[in-house]
Amino acid sequence: MILRYYSAKMQDHDWDDFKYLLALHRTGTLSQAAGRCGVSETTVARRLQRLQQALGVTLFFRDSAGRHQLAEAAQHILDHAEIMERQNMALRETLQRTACHIAGTVRISAVPVIINHVLLPQLGKLSVKHPHLNVELVPEARNVDLTKREADLAIRFSRPEQGGLATKAQKLGELSFGVFCGSQLTAEQRDGADWICYDETSASLPQARWTEEYRKRLKQRASSLRVSDIDTAMEATGLGYGKAILPNLVCEADTRFLSIDTGWSKSGMTRDVWLLSHSDEARLSIATVKIWLAELPWS
Repeated sequence: MILRYYSAKMQDHDWDDFKYLLALHRTGTLSQAAGRCGVSETTVARRLQRLQQALGVTLFFRDSAGRHQLAEAAQHILDHAEIMERQNMALRETLQRTACHIAGTVRISAVPVIINHVLLPQLGKLSVKHPHLNVELVPEARNVDLTKREADLAIRFSRPEQGGLATKAQKLGELSFGVFCGSQLTAEQRDGADWICYDETSASLPQARWTEEYRKRLKQRASSLRVSDIDTAMEATGLGYGKAILPNLVCEADTRFLSIDTGWSKSGMTRDVWLLSHSDEARLSIATVKIWLAELPWS
């Protein structure tokens, strides 16, 4: 009965969450687990907390030495995670054996912030591993029509409402957001910085609504500058035009930005990241790129 319960719940989750469970189980500490996964300790803790809350099960407890130990009730979850890991490793080995045959062009459409700040910094590793594979990156906010072959893959902040059985949707992860300003601002300038807000055409975007909620709650001014997308908001913030709500994954790794405490915190500032593909696509080149995308740090 317990196995059936966990299996049903796991269908609601991105399997990638479970690699953090395995890493912490095997290392015992958040710092070592973070090093093994190539992310920050905060990311490991956040992903495991999300998994724990969703499953309604305590995953770990700390022993007298301060190390994380797997809770007894989570053993069945660990079993499933190890099966998924073995299957993923088997697939990767299969791809590695045929790496010399992986060639062609894969066209990826994504919003500019993902193209410029998530994919491009990681693309070199894929190119080294598969030198005959060409990747075309198309930065655009509009929803491309995969059924018309406008792109091979598309990365979006929302699950598709069109495409039906012709389109596959895979959740890559979640981008969490925080409040940032330019690192060149003094403490006094940070406190008095105006909010970089969105124009009317973009007012329905989650980050636009979060910005307005912060600004009104804190009774602070909006900047005279208006933007229509996250990437422009980032550039404006980095240049010192004000503060904005931006992706933690990108800004925490960029010295141009400084995370600031506004004195008020809003929960739930995350956006799902979805990978869309053709349901009938069987090219090995596309399968290789999909695996690469799924392995990127999205949180």
